[in-house]
Amino acid sequence: MIAAWFRSREFLKEDDPRRAELVRLAKTGRRLTKSTPARPTRWQPQYVENPDDGNNGFTNDGAWELIASKLASGHRVEIMALEKPKGATGYVLKIQLGSSMRPRLYVKLELHRGWILGRSFHDSER
Repeated sequence: MIAAWFRSREFLKEDDPRRAELVRLAKTGRRLTKSTPARPTRWQPQYVENPDDGNNGFTNDGAWELIASKLASGHRVEIMALEKPKGATGYVLKIQLGSSMRPRLYVKLELHRGWILGRSFHDSER
């Protein structure tokens, strides 16, 4: 466990084809957010205040629009090894919405067989 704290972080470069694939799939609707035991999710856009909509919760489509926009604009994306399923790759965005006084938004994505999987969309707890 401690070794994970000291592991160097890897980030997705702007010209990485995986970024383009994430953007394309997020925009085209080839996206899933269903939780399964093999791929647990915490997809809760309705509980994240959207500062562009009077702080109402995000809609599912609004969440994907934000993700596609951030990915396309070069927002920092951390690459991580997922625990479930073992060996899969996750892509994490931490997004500050509105005031710096509120928690950052935590988004985790996975590419799987031509689909983008929304694994997390919630306020960060760290």
